[in-house]
Amino acid sequence: MERRGFIFSLDAFIAFTLTMITISLLIFTIGTPKPFYPSLEQAHQLAHDTLQALATSTDDPAQGTYLEQIIANQRGATTAQILNRVAGGNASYPNIIPPGYGYRIETYEFNKSLSGRVGWYVLYDAGAEDSGCVYKSDRCGKNFTKLSASATTFASIYVSTPKPGDSPYCYLSCFGYGPGNTHADPCNVTPCQAPISNFDVGQNSIQIVRFVVYT
Repeated sequence: MERRGFIFSLDAFIAFTLTMITISLLIFTIGTPKPFYPSLEQAHQLAHDTLQALATSTDDPAQGTYLEQIIANQRGATTAQILNRVAGGNASYPNIIPPGYGYRIETYEFNKSLSGRVGWYVLYDAGAEDSGCVYKSDRCGKNFTKLSASATTFASIYVSTPKPGDSPYCYLSCFGYGPGNTHADPCNVTPCQAPISNFDVGQNSIQIVRFVVYT
């Protein structure tokens, strides 16, 4: 009795798979509207430029950059005011993002025990009812319908401010011990005794910040 079988060829299978992938990509490319890619690149550039402006500019150096103020303020009024002024613009400031686009800023939460959540957390969305509309954003009601692009950066801020501290050592001069130094006993600190200091390095927090532009 004659037996027939099918010889499986790995080369033929790989060639068939690559052919199907190529055809699928070709169909996807043809079916995608041509203006989509320039619009996507434009949205990405808008997100990148806005995030750079927030990270490198400020109106109060003592409070840090705009981005540091936003992270410290979270979902408060200061965040809305900064983004409405820098990204959205007003009568006094030209807008970076054209009126046809919406935008939002997010941070990534790593530690669930501290914040109760893990993942991206929206600090401000110019089009959202509970965010942008509350603070009278000019993008109130703007929703994502067509495309969105984002830019991401790392932000390092101090949760608690560092303290420079005072010298723990006695200061001897021809006038004797200086009583203004309250962090050391009058000239009896020996080399074997650890010096006392009120220096505090502070607590630093590193976060991932993402700015999204959508239309």
